[in-house]
Amino acid sequence: MSGAIAMPQAQPDRAVGGGTVLAMIAAWLACDQLLLLVYLGIASSWLIIPGLVGVAWLTVLVRRGGAALGRIPLTRLALCLLAALVVLVLGGEGRLFYANIDWQVRDAVLRDMAVNRWPFAYVVGGTPTLLRAPIGMYLLPALAWKAGGAAFGTAVLVAQNTILIGSLLALGSVLFETARARVLALLTLLAFGGLDIVGQAISRLPMTDHLESWDPGLQFTSMLTLAFWVPQHAFAGWLAGLMYLLNRTGRIRLGTFLALIPLTALWSPLALIGALPWAASAGLATLFARRLSLADVLIPALATALVLPGLAFLAAAGDDVGLRAYPVVPVLYALCIVVEVLPWVIPAFALHKRSPFGLSAPLLAAAVLVIVPFIQIGWSIDFMMRAAIPAQTVLGIVMADHLVRTTRWLTPGWHWFIAAMLALASVTGLHEIRRALTLPAVGGGTCTFFKAWDQEFAHYPKNSYLAPLPKTPRWLVGKDLTLVPIREPARCWDREWISPSGA
Repeated sequence: MSGAIAMPQAQPDRAVGGGTVLAMIAAWLACDQLLLLVYLGIASSWLIIPGLVGVAWLTVLVRRGGAALGRIPLTRLALCLLAALVVLVLGGEGRLFYANIDWQVRDAVLRDMAVNRWPFAYVVGGTPTLLRAPIGMYLLPALAWKAGGAAFGTAVLVAQNTILIGSLLALGSVLFETARARVLALLTLLAFGGLDIVGQAISRLPMTDHLESWDPGLQFTSMLTLAFWVPQHAFAGWLAGLMYLLNRTGRIRLGTFLALIPLTALWSPLALIGALPWAASAGLATLFARRLSLADVLIPALATALVLPGLAFLAAAGDDVGLRAYPVVPVLYALCIVVEVLPWVIPAFALHKRSPFGLSAPLLAAAVLVIVPFIQIGWSIDFMMRAAIPAQTVLGIVMADHLVRTTRWLTPGWHWFIAAMLALASVTGLHEIRRALTLPAVGGGTCTFFKAWDQEFAHYPKNSYLAPLPKTPRWLVGKDLTLVPIREPARCWDREWISPSGA
């Protein structure tokens, strides 16, 4: 050993199990269901104690069902959280940058939930009216606001969304083997969306701040736009699409996938509906392969039991929301499919033999995207935009996988076509970023949900956010109800909240 220098061995990166990350998401969403009981004033010990036991049991089972995800280095997890934070803050969360007009209503909902004693009901025309909406994103931040003020509540909202979406990115990273592949996949998903710039050109419309309204009455929303405008719907839809692909590649069990779907109800019931075809497809594939186990049935049954109060809450006064056929204009519909869907499903079909996801994934995505425009829930096109998110997520990851597998970039092939389509699609997100950097940030409103809604959305009914107490099951709301009269300030914000052109 004379003169020999022992070289230190490289220490392996510290890591966390992918199943643990997935279990954290499940526990977080399940605890939202228990917070809802507090919000409604029905959090008695005979509901909370079994609920906590159910959450703990579900967390353990989900962790086991995600054991095949392997381990995720903490460095990679931190980078995913940082990427999520940058996107969300740039989208206006925390109000360092401009926030889109949808946040006018969201800010008011969060404030109403924070400043009013739970449970509460507005007094509207003499009728007590419950704030009944997908409030999963607001429950924990509202409690934080109650405890530490508006700034603390806002910080918790940003932290919550960063943790959940960053964890999704970390889980999605296991689909790609190298750091280069993971970076390319992230860039692909950030750019992914419809070719709105092409739609604008075909429609001979002027360039606007928001490019996605070029086809009147129809819209498939780009990934970056979803993060900026509707992170709660985005999270629920991205979760469903990613879980389908993780299940299809054998990284999570069917029961784990199916258990996570109902837990998203309080975040986005429309994205949950959009997840159902994917859940059915995964279930049928498992059944036909004769791999169905008792756990695949019991774990989602446990999750569903936890969300039953939440489902009843969302269904209250459902007749005021409505389900109906949407009157699609054939020419506009055909143009939407050509510009928004075909650029992705054509290469996905052509390349399915080299894809680990096979033909069924892009085939089901195409079927969903073709069908959802004909369905309307509520008074706008929200169902089309939100139910499409799982399908868009699947197509985006399929496109990323094809690019990652490309080894000869200089040789002509489908990778050139996909890259060109992504370049065109990225214009939508770049416009969103440009607006975030150029328009002034506004926040800290003082008006209630009602006046905030009427600033930009007065032409739409408020039914999707409200449920008259007489139409709400009595067991769903506690007796110690606070009646809140609607008193509004002269102005909601201390300066003008500019509405982007094209929105």
